[in-house]
Amino acid sequence: MKSREEFDSFYENELKRKIEELEAQRIAISEQFSFKRYRKNLMWLGILFVALVIGRSFVPAIPEQVVFLFPAIVVYAIGAAIYIFYKRANKFKPIKLDYQQTVITKIISFVDPNLKYDPTAGITPQEFDSGRLFGHYTSYKSEDLVHGTSNEMEIRMSDISCTRRKSSSGKNSSSSTVTIFKGFYIISKLNENIPSGVIIKPSLGIGDAFKGLASTFLGSQLVESIAEKFSLNDVEVGDPEFDKQYHIKSVNPEVAKELLTPRFIQLIKTFQKEAALPVSLSFFDSNVHIAFSGINLFEADPYTSFVEKDISKQYFNYLNLAYGVVEAIRASR
Repeated sequence: MKSREEFDSFYENELKRKIEELEAQRIAISEQFSFKRYRKNLMWLGILFVALVIGRSFVPAIPEQVVFLFPAIVVYAIGAAIYIFYKRANKFKPIKLDYQQTVITKIISFVDPNLKYDPTAGITPQEFDSGRLFGHYTSYKSEDLVHGTSNEMEIRMSDISCTRRKSSSGKNSSSSTVTIFKGFYIISKLNENIPSGVIIKPSLGIGDAFKGLASTFLGSQLVESIAEKFSLNDVEVGDPEFDKQYHIKSVNPEVAKELLTPRFIQLIKTFQKEAALPVSLSFFDSNVHIAFSGINLFEADPYTSFVEKDISKQYFNYLNLAYGVVEAIRASR
């Protein structure tokens, strides 16, 4: 696991110049397709319309058809906004691709040169389901796959978003979309004997503690149905703080307690504190599954500064922490 000091040096020497170059291109696109100019034009059109409507009472030469200017302004307001959004996104595509192929690829290689990056691939639904952390979904999307084998440890990581269409029956039937999971997901095959059949998920209270993330824990409400399906039992490990913060399910309480040693419990607490995000874990068939709700790790857009938000450093922090926790889990065995 790399230190932040090591990354700061790497950033200055290997990434900074390229990031500043990409930021200059992003700013140029924003200025070329500017909402500032759009808002200014819209304001003047509005002023012109109001002035003509009022002036018509005093200047007979102004035709009554001036009222038709309002629909034209509405068409401009909608059409111009769509045009700007489309052109910005279209022009930004090669910049995003360049960022993925250079900056992100270098960051991943810096974390571990054995890792590879494929922005078009992702963790499959079958792999995701094998972790048994979340419930039924009807829509699934996964991208930005990071994968490789290092020190006899296989690892696969990607952004995942899955939702379920929920319909209500009756006279006033309606439908809505429920978020099952949206975040960063990791699967690692540890190639060693570990206790299997354990699910560790944060309580709703822990989600509330991280403001703005509570909505991402809708999937946590589906744990009971998962537990019934796989005949999992509630487990308490005897650590009051941990038992309050996490729901633990296992095929056998003894299996869970064998895994959740005091050292391992402290590891999860420390990692949660470092990541500032609740973490869900499960252990099945020598695989560890780790889920972080509420982040989209490798996303870049024309509205977010590469420099001001330090998104490259955020990528490193999350990726390095995620990779580090897998190494730490393996070392704790």
